Amino acid sequence: MVAQWETPKAQRNLIKEVGKLAKYHVGIDIAKHNHKVCIRNLAQDSYSGVFSFSVNRQGFDKFLGTLEKLSPNKEDFLIGIEATGNYGVTLAYFLLSHNYAVVEINPYRANQFRKAQGKKAKTDRIDARSLATLLSLGNHKHLSIPDPIVDNLRELTRFRADMVKDRTALVNQLHGTLSTLFPKFAAPFSRLDSPTSLTLLIAYPGPEYISRAGETKIGEALVKTSRGRIGRIVARALVEAAQSSVGASHRQPALATKVFILGERILSLNTAIEKVDKQINGLFSKLRYKREDFPVGDIPSLATLIAEIEDIHRFPTLKQFLSHYGWCPQSFQTGSYRLQHPRMSHAGNKYVRRVIWMLSIVAIRSVPRYRAYFQRRVEAGKPKMHILIAVGRKLLSVFYAILKRGIPYDPNWEVNRHFAPARS
Repeated sequence: MVAQWETPKAQRNLIKEVGKLAKYHVGIDIAKHNHKVCIRNLAQDSYSGVFSFSVNRQGFDKFLGTLEKLSPNKEDFLIGIEATGNYGVTLAYFLLSHNYAVVEINPYRANQFRKAQGKKAKTDRIDARSLATLLSLGNHKHLSIPDPIVDNLRELTRFRADMVKDRTALVNQLHGTLSTLFPKFAAPFSRLDSPTSLTLLIAYPGPEYISRAGETKIGEALVKTSRGRIGRIVARALVEAAQSSVGASHRQPALATKVFILGERILSLNTAIEKVDKQINGLFSKLRYKREDFPVGDIPSLATLIAEIEDIHRFPTLKQFLSHYGWCPQSFQTGSYRLQHPRMSHAGNKYVRRVIWMLSIVAIRSVPRYRAYFQRRVEAGKPKMHILIAVGRKLLSVFYAILKRGIPYDPNWEVNRHFAPARS
């Protein structure tokens, strides 16, 4: 059985009811040192003056005191915080721990609402009042104190994704540098960012260094770093390539320094990513999920999906789930005209979108069902990119069903009828 975590039912019901019964809407414009606040009294349709409180314990306690003077009942308040990076996280946790209902307001929506009010100027005071007004429109993301395991997984998987992105940029930069300095270096290696390749580049960052070291030293270095998998044959090829290199030798001092530094940085990132992977694996095991419960994906990818989804019960239907992650067409209609073939929406969580793209490619290569589907659509003349999008939608549908129903994936569900992807 697939383990699930969800927001406690009582807490979810409280959040919904507060949104309907609140007497005060509190808009908070988040800043680094001082948050700006405006409170709207719904009964009188009046606004308080905009005031600020500092981002420390004394400031937070002062803000709570202001709310308690208005009403001792926490159900009378609905507090809106604009999603502006990390600055609002501590305040949201603080308010949630004191049982206040807190919602997250989309910055784009807040900006468009402010403009629709005819306010061309943008200041913290205007933003706070605008947020207090915007709360009445509803349809905001309700926040809750997350499960500690899921919360830590989200922090680590996002950090890992950023490190992988940085590593890719550095590897591309190393490729470009070697194409000028030593074009033939990468040929004997399966991957330029492998430990063997990087260690050799750090020790001998250029054709002159390799040529001067000779076949024996290069061979010994390769045998040691590759643990015997690569030896004198590759060393001989590298030395010969170095001696006949057509690289820009006059740039050797500068480019060698660049190669050395890039190699060290990539190697360091590899070590850091491995360390984070171990922590992600440990946290994932505490959720009691198994990789085999899903049709495709390694543990870091699956951990990313689970951490970013948080509570699957936030999405009553598959359509809402797909829309939240932007894996759906972007509708366009004006008058009697309707765009027949709209492009896919580019909204949604960037970490989930990145993972789904990669999993779609892996599914086509390794899962018979998706590989057969891909081949059928290619033979029918469909563009490969459009087929990838369709495979991604199928995968999201399967993940939604697994997490919603708590039933592991069965590749033979059509025969066994134990599992079927969720229908929108």
